[in-house]
Amino acid sequence: MQAHQHVPDAGQIARIEEAALNATVVPEQQLYNGWVVRWADSAAKRARSVNILAPSTVALDERLDYVAGIYKQHDLPLLFRLAEGCPDSTLEGALAARGFKSFGHTLVMTASMRHANDIAARQEQGTRQLRAVDEQTFAAQVGRLKGASAQYIAEHALRLSSVAVPKQMLLAYDGQACVGAALGVFDGKLMGIFDVICDAAHRRQGIAAQLLRAQLQEGDKQGAAQAYLQVETSNQPARALYARYGFTNHHQYWYMSLASGHDDR
Repeated sequence: MQAHQHVPDAGQIARIEEAALNATVVPEQQLYNGWVVRWADSAAKRARSVNILAPSTVALDERLDYVAGIYKQHDLPLLFRLAEGCPDSTLEGALAARGFKSFGHTLVMTASMRHANDIAARQEQGTRQLRAVDEQTFAAQVGRLKGASAQYIAEHALRLSSVAVPKQMLLAYDGQACVGAALGVFDGKLMGIFDVICDAAHRRQGIAAQLLRAQLQEGDKQGAAQAYLQVETSNQPARALYARYGFTNHHQYWYMSLASGHDDR
């Protein structure tokens, strides 16, 4: 992992990471000595990886043997998700020494809700019709926009229906055609923005910006003080859009597996 000049307070990172876990709920998980072990048959790697909540007291090789057995039982690769400020500062190096490779670096960006909404109020308002929909409709349209399988859509809908905190699922329409989507999840003073996607034929038309503004407005109504979202480090257009609304880089997370630097599923 590359060094960074500034890493936010570990407690701030932990709270955002906790909220992100709350926004991606799966029944296939257990707590194990400071780890959240998840093995859902999901396209979302967060739902089928080991997430670190606290330092462990059991020797690493014993822990690895235990969780490897779980993933083998469910025919899934052993996958770790690590973030800057990890409660176990030695884990990344220890995994690397055992042959694990890093991949999938993702940037978490945050913004003050008040600042983001002040900026949004000065932006040109979009013209697409936005509709708040249920989990099945949202998952189906997001899946269609992604070209996903029926299995992915069903699993996505199940995860959405399992989220215990308030959420808003928005779709953008051009006439009768759904052309964009965005999910907002409200967790105390935090708001997470997920599943921001636009139809390929309708990109660069302000649809993502309109969806983002609507979710930020709802976050303000829900009492959130800070918004966060996740974006691949290489996705420069999305990062530029979010920066226009006051989002700045907060921290990164990434995955580690025994494959050659990529997911081996």
